[in-house]
Amino acid sequence: MSAHLAVFGGALIGMVAGALLVPLTQRELVGAMARAAEVTPVATPSVRAWHRSAVVIVSGAIPALVLLHVGWSIVALPPLLLFLGLVQLGYCDLSRHLLPKPMVHVTTATVAMSEIVVAGLAHEWHRMVIATVCGVSFAALLYAMNLMNPNWIAFGDVRLAPAVGLGLAWVSPSALLEGFFVANLLAAVVGLALIAGHKANRKTALPFGLYLAVASGIIIVAWS
Repeated sequence: MSAHLAVFGGALIGMVAGALLVPLTQRELVGAMARAAEVTPVATPSVRAWHRSAVVIVSGAIPALVLLHVGWSIVALPPLLLFLGLVQLGYCDLSRHLLPKPMVHVTTATVAMSEIVVAGLAHEWHRMVIATVCGVSFAALLYAMNLMNPNWIAFGDVRLAPAVGLGLAWVSPSALLEGFFVANLLAAVVGLALIAGHKANRKTALPFGLYLAVASGIIIVAWS
């Protein structure tokens, strides 16, 4: 019964959070588009009904699967909050190839604050220190890749790196490494498929934030 309750509760909380965040995501995406175009008037991007439904369903599915395995554990909070933020950011990256700065910063701050709270309540300070070191190291790695070739990693992905590093390394440093590997694997497979279909070339920018979001969801479920 408790497992069923955890699944239902995780799905409900995740779907409600996803539904409430969609309008905020639209607003922030408008601001990001305006800054990118360096103009003020930008039409609000429409969100198709099935896009909204997909975002809401995914936002509920991952928490449900995680809570099915770990139960109502407060230790699972930081990676789940990371994923809820990544769902919205992944949608932005997929639809507009943009990662709105305020959303990235709020996601990072939310994950960081949740880790501080959980570390204090559950005496997980050692886990938090490791996650922090890994988050900084992951950001430094992506920043170095951006300096070498911005076509590999855009600076928006560099901004997102601390949040991903904190959230996945909270699970385990190995989870972060696996997440980065899966994200690159997804990007390579999709990129090659697009090139084979003559819909992209070697210089085409890929929404790496989306692949980080998908990879993070896979890893969070796998490690739960």
